[in-house]
Amino acid sequence: MGWVVLFPGQGAQKVGMTKAWWDNYRQETEEIMGKASEICGVDLLRLTLEGPEEELNLTFNAQPAILATSLLTWQLWQKEFSLAVDAVAGHSLGEYSALCAAESIDFEEAIFLVRKRGELMQEAVPPGEGAMVAVLGLSQEKVENVVGEFFSQGKVEVANINSSSEIVLSLSRSLLPQVVDKLEKEGSKKVVELKVSAPFHSSFMKEAAEKFSSFLEEIEIKPPRYRYVSNVNAQYVSRPEEIRDLLVRQMFSPVRWKEVMDTLYRCESHHIWEMGPGTVLSKLFSREYPDVEVKNVNSWNRGRKEDEEERKR
Repeated sequence: MGWVVLFPGQGAQKVGMTKAWWDNYRQETEEIMGKASEICGVDLLRLTLEGPEEELNLTFNAQPAILATSLLTWQLWQKEFSLAVDAVAGHSLGEYSALCAAESIDFEEAIFLVRKRGELMQEAVPPGEGAMVAVLGLSQEKVENVVGEFFSQGKVEVANINSSSEIVLSLSRSLLPQVVDKLEKEGSKKVVELKVSAPFHSSFMKEAAEKFSSFLEEIEIKPPRYRYVSNVNAQYVSRPEEIRDLLVRQMFSPVRWKEVMDTLYRCESHHIWEMGPGTVLSKLFSREYPDVEVKNVNSWNRGRKEDEEERKR
């Protein structure tokens, strides 16, 4: 049985996220980040090394930056380990990284796509009108009951089901205080507003998805080399046209990450590597399934650097 490789979504970005790779693998980092920068017309290497944070966090910059960094780590991981891969999955934006890794979508075309995707998502809702919050320590059923109570007052929708105790909502900012208050009264341990520029994975994004579909139609999608699990239906998908349709629907549908993890676990994929910046996905998997072997590419690179420094002493 091979390894499952996971790729993070938006929110994983941070200034300095390519520094360790720049320090240890300068040529490869320059090549991949440079190629992505040329397609986007933005110096992504500078943004990921130096910031400013406000510029990196813009959706149309964050998405290609995360994709490029994720594929950089994937390339270096393959070079160093040469381990068998059984399946790939990505959280939201991370689906594009997963499909690139599975040789279903070309890297350059994926960078172009996520840049366009980011622009359309950024433009979908006027600044300040929408928000996203992570609800911790409350069951999905209770969160959905709260959502139902506010249905007639405006948009409040489940956007991500990250685990059995972490649900993300997209909502109109005008409803934010009332919704947070209600969630806390229902027993939520914590409600955290996310640092995102728009309420993703909700009906707020339907028009953006319709526009994005025309760009996806121009891109060749091949059957994935590895098994690939979609966020939309939490099932293995291999037909190119189905992948294309699901990538459009993904923009306005909930990310069913808990079910994605369940699917991978049921198929005896109990060895996980997380690529890209951040450690969110590996932590989620470890909490849901403590018996799974979970590794993170950033920990490997830090350990490698520490070993080199130790040898120099």
